[in-house]
Amino acid sequence: MSIILSSASWLELWDESWQHTRNADPQDSSDLIAEYPAQLAKGYKRDISLRNGIVLTLHRYTFHEDVITVDGQPYETGCMEWIFNLSSTFKFWNGSYVTAGRHYVAGMFLPGGESLDLARDPRLEVDLHLEPELFKALVGDRFHLLPPDLQRMAEGDEGSPFSSLQTTTPAMQLVLEQILNCPYQGLTKQLYLESKCVEILALYLDAVMTQAKSPVKLQSDDIDRIHQAKEILIQHAEHPPSLLELARKVGMNDCTLKRGFRACFGTTVFGYLHDYRMNRARQMLEAQSMSVREVARSVGYASPSSFHAAFRKKFGVNPSTYLAANRRQVFF
Repeated sequence: MSIILSSASWLELWDESWQHTRNADPQDSSDLIAEYPAQLAKGYKRDISLRNGIVLTLHRYTFHEDVITVDGQPYETGCMEWIFNLSSTFKFWNGSYVTAGRHYVAGMFLPGGESLDLARDPRLEVDLHLEPELFKALVGDRFHLLPPDLQRMAEGDEGSPFSSLQTTTPAMQLVLEQILNCPYQGLTKQLYLESKCVEILALYLDAVMTQAKSPVKLQSDDIDRIHQAKEILIQHAEHPPSLLELARKVGMNDCTLKRGFRACFGTTVFGYLHDYRMNRARQMLEAQSMSVREVARSVGYASPSSFHAAFRKKFGVNPSTYLAANRRQVFF
């Protein structure tokens, strides 16, 4: 069964929820949590207002039934919004299906349309809201170098409501996880999250500008195969296939796989694998259930010294030091 709501009905339900907000951080009155309307979903939305026209929104929820939201009229948001989907699949207003590990930018003017959220599909999402004038100030005199659709969105062009879907790179994923697991409160948290917002924006701009300089023409079938190759790498991270083996498994030649992988993920095939291993190792150390030697073996390092060197190069600290230091409480 599906629940169909107008955007006006959806906003009415949210207005009720926002009357019962609570502070996520006792030292920050601008860090608020609201539960999703109980008749629709279980979970919450957290809004963190930072300085300089930056707002972070963190979503974690699961709908009870499929929810279709219909809006027949375009509307103005007043800001640009970077939407990073970390789990689940949903259909946004423009008809695109957004899968886990993908992101897009929404402009200040959104058209009417229909969105779909699937039942029992846990959603984890990080949204960065940025006032357009601040975005242009951050970019400065290099604004003209940006992709044309991004320039038009920043200028408030009603004909450019969305960017194309992009793949979230491992570097972006790391920053998003750091945002979700921010260990600080009060002023320290504000400064930390502001720096992470600027960092994720820098990584996004680097990816889209690199892609604009050296575009690789990929068919939708090629993109599907490249994502399949990524999943194979992850499943066999401890003992990965060679590039030729990987290409053969997904039915591509190795040259197309190499070029396409960089176009989709902003790094090489084995650069992606290295980042995945390091981020997985970091998560294991944060869980504090394994020794450094056990973590090294789990991510495919037979030599602890090689693992130490790789981890230090990636994160600037030895894994043993990271394990010892990572005993703070997580607030999100």
